[in-house]
Amino acid sequence: MRENDKFLKKIKFFTLVILIIVSNNLFARDTISMLLDYNKNLKNNKVSFIQTDGETVEEGDIYIGFDRVKIEYKKPNKISIILSSNKGMYVNHELKEVQYFNTNKSFIKVFFKTLIGDGFYKDSNLDIFNDSIVVKNNFFANDIFYKTEIIYENNPIKLRKIKILESNNLLELGFYNFNTREDISKKIFSLINPYLN
Repeated sequence: MRENDKFLKKIKFFTLVILIIVSNNLFARDTISMLLDYNKNLKNNKVSFIQTDGETVEEGDIYIGFDRVKIEYKKPNKISIILSSNKGMYVNHELKEVQYFNTNKSFIKVFFKTLIGDGFYKDSNLDIFNDSIVVKNNFFANDIFYKTEIIYENNPIKLRKIKILESNNLLELGFYNFNTREDISKKIFSLINPYLN
């Protein structure tokens, strides 16, 4: 009888372990679905941000369109960056200088994929806490290894921070002042040089 009891205890233990693993996987999938729904609802919104690399602090707004993102730095310099899935435009308004670049070949793709797409979340590690959800992902771009973290507030879900570590360089963006359902003109996302005559 004792051997039989030990056997039943082992079966109960392994059954419990399997149930925990399956429920955690389902919970993680549900959480990712909620994050993706939240991100989709960010479209046609404006969000304020503070960015730091540990030495400088910059402030501005991010406009989230349906297929483009505009990052507008206000302090200390007025700079705009417009991103689409494969092309970006950098505008230094003080110098009236414009540069175009490929968004898939830099860490900038994280912003676009986070705010517009869902590809970033497919292979991510997810840590769920009472008050936050942390999504971690690593990737290579132009032979450079990037470690990324996206931090959401939990209950209710709200994007709070993006961290990108490249070598020993850390870039952090903190988000606040969410303006939902702003009427954002499509012109704001134009990739045409604003200083062409």
